[in-house]
Amino acid sequence: MVKHFGVNIREKSDGLKLTRDNYIKVNNRSSFKKGKVYSDSYINKHIEDCLYNYDLNVEYFRLLPKQEFNKELMRFVSKTKLFKEITDLVSLNEVPGYYIMVLDEYSQAYIGRSTNIKNRIQSHWNKQKEFDRLIFGSKEKSILSIDSFKALDTTRIFVYPTDELEEHEDNFINLFDNKYLLNRTKGGTLVGLIEAIINRKTRDLSI
Repeated sequence: MVKHFGVNIREKSDGLKLTRDNYIKVNNRSSFKKGKVYSDSYINKHIEDCLYNYDLNVEYFRLLPKQEFNKELMRFVSKTKLFKEITDLVSLNEVPGYYIMVLDEYSQAYIGRSTNIKNRIQSHWNKQKEFDRLIFGSKEKSILSIDSFKALDTTRIFVYPTDELEEHEDNFINLFDNKYLLNRTKGGTLVGLIEAIINRKTRDLSI
């Protein structure tokens, strides 16, 4: 076990940080339609497209100025006057509110909300993004999912405990420079895949 932000993280054979080797876990069953099975040709093509998108994203992250990212994060925290940095998730068990997961190595952040901040952040760390959902949009513009990253990729966490979970998420996302955010859709409650697609966020990965 590894202790990270006060909680125990089970060590994995493929590591606790995102790599090109652990990015994809192939599954031939659709996560969109029950009973659908993907062909070998689809799987091979999708692997190729996902790795292409992964490489574009990693190069995009590499070119982002880390100091400017930190300035943007501090500007956001100062402007909202709501978020506080925490180092221990245990105290946030069953606590509702908003959270910011900071991935300093990639100059990226993710803004989310939950009725249980601790459990939600841990679910991001424990989840393997579904094979057929790795790309959201085109392979040239799809943002990597926060669920593709691993526990140790999160280097800082900021939280705003509150019961008002329907009020602010989209406003927070819009206050943060999009080039530094991993959010793939607008904030708020989205009903189904179609609404998520309508409100999809992409980025130009050719900087």
